[in-house]
Amino acid sequence: MERAPRIAGYELVQPLGGGPFARVWTAHDADNDTLVALKLLRDDSPYGETALTLLRREASAGIGVTHPHLVRIRTDHTHEPPYYLTMDLLRGEPLRSALRRRYRLRPATALWIIRQVAEALAAVHRAGFVHGDVKPENVRLTDSHTSVLIDLGFAHRPGANARFFNDGLILGTANYMAPEVCSLNPDADGKADIFSLGVMLFELVTGKLPFPIGTSAQTMEAHRTLSPADLRDEPGQWPQGLPALIRRLMAHYSSARPHAAALVPDLIALEIAALRAA
Repeated sequence: MERAPRIAGYELVQPLGGGPFARVWTAHDADNDTLVALKLLRDDSPYGETALTLLRREASAGIGVTHPHLVRIRTDHTHEPPYYLTMDLLRGEPLRSALRRRYRLRPATALWIIRQVAEALAAVHRAGFVHGDVKPENVRLTDSHTSVLIDLGFAHRPGANARFFNDGLILGTANYMAPEVCSLNPDADGKADIFSLGVMLFELVTGKLPFPIGTSAQTMEAHRTLSPADLRDEPGQWPQGLPALIRRLMAHYSSARPHAAALVPDLIALEIAALRAA
């Protein structure tokens, strides 16, 4: 069992996970007598100041955007060590776990999830941020029967990743990256999240990714140069309009993709059609 650090005002109960930048713990908030998720910057992170910059950006995005389908940042302690954030502790399971268990989801269920994530993205984009890492691991299916977009660790304003790209640091997950991000375009905006949303929707209804799987470099090259698989070529009964919508979401050029807010009504219509056909 990993030894819990001491954080004033919190009792760290158990580790929830993390990566090279930070660790996430279940923690008891003594002031409010409640359990929260506490994201603590790693003392041994090889990324140093970069890790702190990302944590501060996450705090800025999470505190600046409020939406029922977006994880809520409760406190920001990034001005002095120990550097950490606290967030609502969401009961439920990651979308990735549900996908592993079921292999693929019914179109109506997939559209219900994607529609809620799109609503959260619309709020993020209105506030001037890009989420930067939309994927099944970062969607929580809660016990209260909602979908919540989590992990703002790569959230940023358009153009803010230029210096990271120049240093050779790629922020995101290759299988879900838009072509412009794979081309290291520092001006990639919220439309990059829409591409990721399209990849995720394709994966939810088919059980597989729309591009060949390889190393990160191979995957990014495929996203830059290849067309994604077409849902019409996959076995299954699809609601009318779903293959065309997925093609729009994964359009190579960002200008051809819809904005998140404009996408929501289309998703609602398809969700209703899928329920009627079920």
